[in-house]
Amino acid sequence: MACGETISESLLVAAIDFGTTFSGYAFAIRNDYKVDPTRVSGSHWHTGSQPGLSLKTPTCILFNQNQVFESFGGEAEDKYTELAQEEEHMDWFFFKRFKMQLYDKKEISRDFMLEGENGCLMPAMRVFTESIKFFRKHLEEHIRSKTDGIKPHEIAWVLTVPAIWSDPAKQFMREAANNGGIPNSRLIVALEPEAASIYCKNLPVDRTISSGGRSTLDAFAAGTKYLILDAGGGTIDITVQEIKPDGNIKQIYMANGGDWGGVKVDQAFEEFLTDIVGMETMEEFRKEDKEEYLSLCREFEMKKRDIRPAGKARFTIRIPVILSERLRDVKGMSLEVISRSNKSIVWVGDKLRLDSETAKSFFTKASRQIIDHMSGIIEESTVVGTEAIVMVGDFSESPMLQEAIKTAFPNMTVIIPDEAGVAVLKGAVQFGFNPQVISPRIGRFTYGVSTNKRFRPHTDPEDKKQIVNGVMYCRKRFGKHVERGQSIEQGEVSEQKTYNPLTADQNRIILPIYVSLSLDPQYVDEKDCTYLGDLEVDMSDIQGGCEREVVVGMRFGGPDIAVEAIVKSTGEIVNARFNCLR
Repeated sequence: MACGETISESLLVAAIDFGTTFSGYAFAIRNDYKVDPTRVSGSHWHTGSQPGLSLKTPTCILFNQNQVFESFGGEAEDKYTELAQEEEHMDWFFFKRFKMQLYDKKEISRDFMLEGENGCLMPAMRVFTESIKFFRKHLEEHIRSKTDGIKPHEIAWVLTVPAIWSDPAKQFMREAANNGGIPNSRLIVALEPEAASIYCKNLPVDRTISSGGRSTLDAFAAGTKYLILDAGGGTIDITVQEIKPDGNIKQIYMANGGDWGGVKVDQAFEEFLTDIVGMETMEEFRKEDKEEYLSLCREFEMKKRDIRPAGKARFTIRIPVILSERLRDVKGMSLEVISRSNKSIVWVGDKLRLDSETAKSFFTKASRQIIDHMSGIIEESTVVGTEAIVMVGDFSESPMLQEAIKTAFPNMTVIIPDEAGVAVLKGAVQFGFNPQVISPRIGRFTYGVSTNKRFRPHTDPEDKKQIVNGVMYCRKRFGKHVERGQSIEQGEVSEQKTYNPLTADQNRIILPIYVSLSLDPQYVDEKDCTYLGDLEVDMSDIQGGCEREVVVGMRFGGPDIAVEAIVKSTGEIVNARFNCLR
């Protein structure tokens, strides 16, 4: 929806933070928000069979043999583990940490398939749709039991996505939300680091941990520049923002990052274990002992949070006995024998004990990638004067990452909010009440359309010459709408372009959209240009033939792209649709 269109009338704003490792929802009633913006509530989940409650639950979903939704979160993990114990899991569909597949794919189609833990395939759209539907229904039931009079159509929804995601990935999530019962008229897409920034800005000073002598109030004073490090389970989102005199936020450096999230720590541990037992043994363990493998993954997910920079004690984790048996079957030796030749590990019963330096090393690669990337940003001229780093996201709660950032940037204040892992979730609710709080944003790419323009002799290549109705055109010219690095205000329409149909009876114009890292590409087939999708403009009124003109503008100032098209002669707004899914 266009920001502010009907959100301002909603009695309640709910947000879904769909994470790689953990997901959840939160909400606030408008009257409560006006009194105290930090008064955001959520559902408390049991984290599977693990003790304790959390505002987030593992991002796992389970479908039965008939591909009917069974459960989500910790319940799905527990149910699938029970099925694996009874060896009845092979025809069920269990998906975990599947969000990253939207980041990994260069092209996204509506019908691309996800592979479950046991190799079963299911359309990704179905998996994402049912996940979002689960949260929608859970919240509506929760609201129904807690409040009186708030109806589903009075709820505005905010769906978070990583800032570094592609436009096709954002559109995929939006369509999954539509399919899950949230129409565009009640839906806003929020960028995760922006939501977290809003949360931190609204926090009282006593709910943050700060190094460098600055308080949260100082860090969010007018004119202050700060870097947001949103370190999640899968992705790292980084952006630089500045507080404007009116208290709103402007972006001064485009969102960027990579796939260096907390799962990289899990991967490092698994690679360490694989080095000990061998690839063949580990593959057998993953494939044949699904219950025990999942149990090991869950235990490390919890245990890694206890690894600390100053820690000297050994790191102890339970390793399923079946892994040792698999090793004996494959290599004819036991883990006890291997541990005798490796001083960094001790094997006692079903416990693997690692020296503290080995355990800390699991964080090294991810931390180094994050720091290297941040260092490059901080050296940019546009962010000179950045005084603080704000750490949010599940991975930012790790003492190891916190210490690495503080050590790498000793002259900057590092701010870690209370409940850093839910900063995105709660901030997304606050964003829903005031979507205009962040403006302008910085364009990540140069956007334009592939168009036919009058041929320029001695300038355009001859192989791009095309003659239509006796007129020479140049094919594949890059018609620029927005330039990489351009500052774009919320709701601002990009440079408008006028287009004509090539034939008198043409009832729609299809404009291929391209993106480029170059500032001023001339043709869409240059090496830095990538096809993004199509902009379809309705031209069903064919009166005027080839003389018809339509003015097209794109709105890039929001988290995702919006389009508008107007018939030049009449001022009539015609349907225009942007589609970047294959």
